[in-house]
Amino acid sequence: MNMKEFDNYICSLKYPVLKSRPNLKGYDGEIQRGYSLGIIYVRPPQQKNGVEYQDCGRLKWACNKLIFKNSCDFFDRYYPGFQYTTIQYNYCNRSAKHIDGNNVGISVIIAFGDYTGGRLIVYNENDEPEYIDIKNKFYSFNGSKYYHETEEFKGIRTSLVFFNVGSNVLKSNIKSLNNI
Repeated sequence: MNMKEFDNYICSLKYPVLKSRPNLKGYDGEIQRGYSLGIIYVRPPQQKNGVEYQDCGRLKWACNKLIFKNSCDFFDRYYPGFQYTTIQYNYCNRSAKHIDGNNVGISVIIAFGDYTGGRLIVYNENDEPEYIDIKNKFYSFNGSKYYHETEEFKGIRTSLVFFNVGSNVLKSNIKSLNNI
């Protein structure tokens, strides 16, 4: 798919309300929608036998396998060479200022949709903000090191974040998931 086709595709999907992430830092009263596909962090109450990471259960369903495959194919076409374990899909979410807790290293983000505003705000070591337009543009940064948030926006905005979970997870695992 080219950029415009993928934009139409990803924005046409249905995104569930996020119930599994009660501490997601959004803004009061805003409904957070989205999900992760790939290798995910298992929150402590659900951990069994000390396993912190596992394949996402959502990949059991054919529709999610197709979404994941299409997203990986799109990403690899436009941003080749970056290895990732997980894709976070965010639908009309405006995240408050935060540092990622379960990501390690560089993340790559891109946003799609018919919206105004919605830039990514990344803060440097001196807490000075940089506003980055990610509409149909890839941007890489270390979300586990630098505070970041989403600028207020109007319209439909869907963002995808390609990232890596814990350092003990083999990044080659994503390729096996991609072949599901």
